[in-house]
Amino acid sequence: IAFKRLQAERGPLRHLHLPGVDAFALPGYQDAHFQQVLFTDADALAAALPAVADFYRGHGLSRWRVTLTPGQRGAARVLGAAAYRPDFTVVAMGAWLHELPDAAPGVPVETVEDLDELVEINVHTYGAEWRDILSVWQRPPRLPVHTVVAREHGRALSCGLVVDVADTAGVYLVATHPEARGLGLASAVMRGIIREARRRGCTAMVLQSTQAGIRVYRHLGFRDLGPWEHWVPQEP
Repeated sequence: IAFKRLQAERGPLRHLHLPGVDAFALPGYQDAHFQQVLFTDADALAAALPAVADFYRGHGLSRWRVTLTPGQRGAARVLGAAAYRPDFTVVAMGAWLHELPDAAPGVPVETVEDLDELVEINVHTYGAEWRDILSVWQRPPRLPVHTVVAREHGRALSCGLVVDVADTAGVYLVATHPEARGLGLASAVMRGIIREARRRGCTAMVLQSTQAGIRVYRHLGFRDLGPWEHWVPQEP
C-alpha cells in the first residue's frame, strides 16, 4: 500500500481509500495487472466491493485484481460469492536481516538518487508499455525511496528499489537488462540492498517474487511466506 500510494501522489494512478480497503486504478490500461485492490480483512472487503466496482468502471475499466495474502481464506469465500475467480499467483518472500549473510555484492553496486537508470532497465526488461507507468519515479521532488544499481563498464544493468515502512524494507522493481542475465547482477543488487537496509536500521525485508526470481531469493536466504492470490471479476 505504501508503494502504491507513492505512485499515486504524482502520477496517473488513481486511489480509492475505504475503511480497510485501498483500490488503485491506472486508467487507459485494460490489463487487470495494472489495477489492484488491497485490504485488511474479509468484512471490510465485503462492504467495499460495490464501491470498488463503481470506482473501476467509472474509470472505464472492466477488469481489476483483488490481492489475497496468506491466511485470508474468508476473503476467498467473499470473492467467490461475488463472482470473482482466481487468476494468477505470486510468491511472497521475506527475511530477518540479522539472519542473512553479510556478503559483499561481488560486482560494483551503488546507491543512486536519480531513478532514470532504474526506469530504463525496467522498460528494457518488461516492455515499452511500462515507460509511462514508471515515469512517476522520475518526477521531482525526489521520492523517499532507496535505489541500488549494479554496473559493468560503467553501464547500469541491474537495479532494485526499496520503500521502508517502519523497520521493514519492501523491495520492488528488481530487474536485469536482458543482455546481462545470468551474470549474477540481480544477486549483487540484492546484497547491496540488504547492506544498505541494515545501515538504515531495518530489521526485516519483504518482496513478491515471480517464478523466475524465486531461486535467486532463496539462495540469498529469503523464505517463502506463502502465495499472493490475485482474483478478478468474471467476464459478464
